[in-house]
Amino acid sequence: MSSLCSIQFVWKRWKVVSLLIVITMIWLATVLPVQAQGANEELVRIWPTNNTTLLVGQRFDLRVESLIPAQSTPKLESITINGNNFTGSFRQRINEQLQRPGGSIEVGQPPEGSNLFGQTFRNWSLPQPGRYEIVATLNIDGRQVSARNTYRVQPFQQRGNLNKIIFFVGDGMGTPLRTGARLMKYGVKDGQPGGYLNLEQMPVTGLVATHSLNSIVPDSANTAAAWVSGAKTINNALNAFPDNTPENPLDNPRIETLPQYMKRRYKWGIGMVTTAFTTDATPSSFAANQVQRAQYEAIAQQYFDFFQDGWYLPETGYRSLKELSQPVDVLLGPGARHYVPDENAAAQFRDTVFRRDNQDLVAVARQQGYSIVTDLNSMNQAPNDRPIFGLFLGDFREGAALGPQNTPSVLDLLIARGRATIDGRGASQLTPPVPSEFATIPTLEEMTKKAIAVLEAKSPQGWMLQVESSQSDKLAHPLDPDRTLYEVLTLDDAVGEARQFVAQNPNALILVTADHAQGQTVGGTVDSQAIREGRIDLNDAMQSFEDAGFTTYQDTDGDGYPNEANPSIKLAIGISARPTFRTDFLTDDLNLPPSGEDGTEPNPERDPNGLLLTNDLERETTVANHTADDVPIAAQGPGAGLFTGVMDNIEVFQRMAAVISGVRNRQDLATGRPSITAAEAES
Repeated sequence: MSSLCSIQFVWKRWKVVSLLIVITMIWLATVLPVQAQGANEELVRIWPTNNTTLLVGQRFDLRVESLIPAQSTPKLESITINGNNFTGSFRQRINEQLQRPGGSIEVGQPPEGSNLFGQTFRNWSLPQPGRYEIVATLNIDGRQVSARNTYRVQPFQQRGNLNKIIFFVGDGMGTPLRTGARLMKYGVKDGQPGGYLNLEQMPVTGLVATHSLNSIVPDSANTAAAWVSGAKTINNALNAFPDNTPENPLDNPRIETLPQYMKRRYKWGIGMVTTAFTTDATPSSFAANQVQRAQYEAIAQQYFDFFQDGWYLPETGYRSLKELSQPVDVLLGPGARHYVPDENAAAQFRDTVFRRDNQDLVAVARQQGYSIVTDLNSMNQAPNDRPIFGLFLGDFREGAALGPQNTPSVLDLLIARGRATIDGRGASQLTPPVPSEFATIPTLEEMTKKAIAVLEAKSPQGWMLQVESSQSDKLAHPLDPDRTLYEVLTLDDAVGEARQFVAQNPNALILVTADHAQGQTVGGTVDSQAIREGRIDLNDAMQSFEDAGFTTYQDTDGDGYPNEANPSIKLAIGISARPTFRTDFLTDDLNLPPSGEDGTEPNPERDPNGLLLTNDLERETTVANHTADDVPIAAQGPGAGLFTGVMDNIEVFQRMAAVISGVRNRQDLATGRPSITAAEAES
């Protein structure tokens, strides 16, 4: 037999053997019980997410559910924790929840006839540190199907002198935006930065990975939830997890946030300051537990721990969520639309949108003792010993990309106050003019100063404050890089305010980070004068290497911002993850959307003679997108050294909790307990 024939013979025999092996494996899979094959998370699922680190006593919902409709409704066979039977306790709790009004919602039961199993043990917690393996087994059409999750419970006990955390978020603020803002403010001298931002002067810097449970590219909801609850979840989810009852977005399994935990156990205050509408993803991460970030009316009610039948978030069926919720003490930002009841009330804030249930949450807040403030003057005059609720104007100019629910860019606030220009033109000379009302809207720094004062007076035992510069993301989406860089500067001003506070209050920790990055980078410079006068082809406008030279931004009044948005030589920002758009590299009078309904077509009303840059995103995406880049984190104060190195965003939660527990050395992170006292570590 030739060698070729031998090879063919062996190959035929191997094909026969391979086919027999495959047939045998398929047969075994159909006749053996599933538990003999190991856990099968594709059929059965446990929440919270596998490999979550929880705190001792941190509340969470333990949910077991099936994922594929069976021929008949599956039944719970058993739940074990570290091999110990937990089935009876689980069933008892489920029966107790079923006795409540709206019991099926409390349990999260799938609709009758769906042939799905789903039960949620609400507000459970683990009392001792250690590792816990939870195995849940369902009977699905006569087969035993299991899922297995492992959790680590981190020790927690408030130790040491730390009792304040100020958490700054530059939404979408990747490293290039920090660099661009520094170049705008300080320029370059002798080849070196002419100065450093406040957030760059903080003594500790690390890097944070931002991926979500279902994508390498996250959104702002799941990233913020990771910091504050320590759990990975899907894009658009806030401290809650998806389940098999998507028809009800309010009944999903939830997890307690660190601010909620600290208020429940230690009476700490909770504060949120933002330039986004206050029910947006980042601010709401501190105090909301919703699987869909767009449940704005429900989120607004959670802020005030207000549940009532007839409202968007009723009391019936949501007693467990009410038990989890904690009222906030400081809430400052725009977005009245999710609190006011009707068109007339919305019109007072130059908006046309109002609550879908036509209920008045502002009146509820007033009855609960909140100071209701609507502009800079009323905010500053409000007493510091009462909770405060701010409802400020948004960018109500027609066609503005930000819209009436979001604070105008700080550049436009500065123009309204006579402190900045575009091509030498002031507020009344722009098209459209910058409204005079914009001058009454507080800046991020001004809101931060007031928030700290209220929390100090109202919650001397301790507090957590989140401060978000949201427009560094919201202006990056519509490709407005100049205004985006101004937003980094306003965040840095707020950080400076906090650093002054910490200098007098050494028991406070400052953290500055971003929820995710955007696709901007500092590409070089452009000659604004040459562009305006038409002396340069836009294809040749962006200069690089030695041709880039240096920018000519000036801050003649010393307020920390360039007086002119279009100096003679300005930064040119390159953008990836973008739709098709046109640009002339100059600051527009109004930040218009970049594209139309199709991401391959530019908005004809925006820079119609500008350079055409084609999309590198799918055509249905009409704005620039987030990226999967790691983002910086900076720290100052007790325990700042824990935030060096590269970490996942859930580790930010773990390290904040460790700092409150007195941990000051990185080698103690694994145990969550200090090997020496906090006082010794700080001496």
